[in-house]
Amino acid sequence: MCAGNPFYDGPMMRAVPEFVRDVIRRRGELVPMGYPRSFIVVNAAAIFLILIGSTLQRTRADLPAVVVAGLLALTPMLQLLLLGLKFHTAFLWTMTWSAAAVLLFATSTPVAGDVAPLLLVFMVAIVASVSAVVWGPFVFGSAAALLLGAAAAHRLDWVALYLCVVATGWLVGYLVRTQQQLLLKQQEMQADLAEHAAADERRRIAREVHDVIAHSLSVTLLHVTGARHALQQDRDVDDAVEALTDAERLGRLAMADIRRTVGLLEAGPANGSSPMMAPEPGIADIRDLVDDFVQAGLAVTLCTDGEPDQVSAAVGLALYRITQESLANIAKHAPASKAQVSLAISPRAAVLSAVNDLPVRVPDAPAARDGRGLPGMRQRVELLGGVLDAGRCPQGWSVRVEIPLSEPTQRSWRCPR
Repeated sequence: MCAGNPFYDGPMMRAVPEFVRDVIRRRGELVPMGYPRSFIVVNAAAIFLILIGSTLQRTRADLPAVVVAGLLALTPMLQLLLLGLKFHTAFLWTMTWSAAAVLLFATSTPVAGDVAPLLLVFMVAIVASVSAVVWGPFVFGSAAALLLGAAAAHRLDWVALYLCVVATGWLVGYLVRTQQQLLLKQQEMQADLAEHAAADERRRIAREVHDVIAHSLSVTLLHVTGARHALQQDRDVDDAVEALTDAERLGRLAMADIRRTVGLLEAGPANGSSPMMAPEPGIADIRDLVDDFVQAGLAVTLCTDGEPDQVSAAVGLALYRITQESLANIAKHAPASKAQVSLAISPRAAVLSAVNDLPVRVPDAPAARDGRGLPGMRQRVELLGGVLDAGRCPQGWSVRVEIPLSEPTQRSWRCPR
């Protein structure tokens, strides 16, 4: 808590023994409700000033009583500063109340305009600001009883004024306590929001890395398979070299994308820097994406309808990633099947579908178990207010997405007949 504080880390503190420095560094942990370390020092200084003023109002014959009262009033703060004992409300109030009683009753003559009752005012405010609400009425009642007793014994004038000031101290302490509770609640909420934002960012980055890897490996494996077939069956070295060259190119692009995405984990506000980011893919890049799979040997066609300018960057990125994931799944589970990707854009919604022939056996998708694949696509779509359906249909296997562009649509998807 004290890291970077000149008072605790400066040259003056280096001359203080280590165990004393450790005690001072723990001050912020001893005061309840998260008050700063200066809370103890300020309170001790205020009590000390009140004791000085009370001493100056009394005669030399009252010196023993003043010394006893000073020890009683300063002991709670000194034990916090020097011994490292935790804040204790009952002990603090008992010692302060006793100190005020000594100053009011153990002196030789009454003092006009006595400042000794300010100890009660100040301590009522402290107790009300750091303790439970039930302590407020108790300390105010005990302070009022002491003041009324001193007035009845003709040891105190202006008792009504003192009672009003004590009540004001109680009110001020209660308001400070309420403000501190609100501050602590706000800090907790900010910490929760920061944690949730960090978790959302980690999930987003993990989803991006998954999509990039799934796409690059699927296309690369298709190129490698084509190269193997060219060598084994056709003995065509040129086709094999071309396929391997494409695989190498896509692999390098994938590595660059992964480095760029993972670089987000290392950048942040702490160093004030951010990695150089390439533009995110969008709806205009879907055709190039499909062409990559076609060149790798996947039998897929693309049909588009509508104006892509109506699609925002966020929706375009989601449609691109969903197309990427769908084609990667087709390349993984049914590389020999025919597939069709359709994209229709209207003023109300963007509609994307990817349909492929169903293979003889559909293996269990690992993506459904680890939270990627279809769950990742569904999360993307739901964040944009859309719907996603995936499953068997008469044509085979279908992934269908509808994302609203103007207002949410309540229409549910059905596989085309």
